Amino acid sequence: MKIRTILLTLILLSAILKAQTGSIRNTLGTGGSFIVKDSANNFLRVEQTTGNVIMLRNLELGGDSISSLTKGVITKGGVPFIHNYISPTAYGVNTFVGYKSGNFTMSGTGIASGDNTAVGAYTLSNISTGSNNSAFGVYALNKNSSGEYNSSFGTGSLSFNTTGSYNSALGYNSLFGNISGSENTALGYKALYYNKSNYNTALGSRSLENNTTGEANTGCGIGVLLNNQTGSYNTAIGNIAGSMIQNGNNNIAIGYNAQVADGSLSNQVRIGNTDISYAGIQVAWSITSDRRWKENIQPTNLGLDFISKLNPVRYNRINDENKKIEYGLIAQELEQVLKEEGVTNSAMLTIDGEGRYELRYNDLFAPMIKAIQELKEENGKLKAKVERLNYIELQLAEMQNLTNELVSQINSLKKSEDNKPFQFTKADE
Repeated sequence: MKIRTILLTLILLSAILKAQTGSIRNTLGTGGSFIVKDSANNFLRVEQTTGNVIMLRNLELGGDSISSLTKGVITKGGVPFIHNYISPTAYGVNTFVGYKSGNFTMSGTGIASGDNTAVGAYTLSNISTGSNNSAFGVYALNKNSSGEYNSSFGTGSLSFNTTGSYNSALGYNSLFGNISGSENTALGYKALYYNKSNYNTALGSRSLENNTTGEANTGCGIGVLLNNQTGSYNTAIGNIAGSMIQNGNNNIAIGYNAQVADGSLSNQVRIGNTDISYAGIQVAWSITSDRRWKENIQPTNLGLDFISKLNPVRYNRINDENKKIEYGLIAQELEQVLKEEGVTNSAMLTIDGEGRYELRYNDLFAPMIKAIQELKEENGKLKAKVERLNYIELQLAEMQNLTNELVSQINSLKKSEDNKPFQFTKADE
């Protein structure tokens, strides 16, 4: 039976190597060993133009010896296609699948350069000491050398990352240009595409696409914070929310196409876009007013004269389907009154990026209070005048009473003198 097996094997190999020259070595024993070597230095070559090549048992790859499995390689077109190479001085496991995935020049020691997984052409092609990276998709983590704990899913994701670590990218070209930035999360087509900084979170296609050095930004929605480049600590929620912010910091935009007034300024909040016709809150707003937040504190120069020049109007908001009557002021008219009062650079009025005016009604409280105080002062003066007039009137009334009484007495005396008979008296009496 053993001889028959050997003969069948030799017949099969003769058919395979019919047109070739080379050597055949058979060493049979327990388990058996079979090596075929041709002139091209291929130890085993199997060609099949029709049908399939079937292996009924496991295929074991090694280096110079069958026990050196860390150098196991399956090539395609002469280029490594599947292998698990790791630095000789490191420990751990790597898995590389794809055209030129991984490389054979790793230099890490210990845990460095181990526990990497790459699937796709050119994935982790430049890995050196980086460890615990996962790359799936053509060119994913292609330039990564020492970066570690990165997760990259999608063609071109984290493609230029070299030293950045703890990044997560999911989507075509997400975090594509990141080089050394760390702890970023990008989900969606070209999310954080140009990013080179840290701690950003972008969820949505093209979210934070143009961010370069801005840090700790959070965007959720398609195209959120799209044009931000250097601004940091911005938060935008809703499709294209905050997309006009460029280098401002600590801005908040919530709602579809919600945009702050000026994309170059900081510390602005915008809830809703220009189509919003109602905003409600369960409790009253509390506005910060602590002295410690303020400087250059001076008495207001706007008061009764300013308030008296304002033109209160009623109107219907254009985008209000119910056409409810609203009451307020026209911002452009208020701007003119402020100019007449010599007020410039007032935060009461803001003009957004599209030239629309916004009015902070809260700032009218101080002039209104001042106007009331001025009215009270004038009223006090008038009251004092009235009291003096009342006193004078009272004095006049008393004088009139005295006058009337004197007139009455005079009239009585006159009447008495008129009715008395005329009598002569002696001279010596």
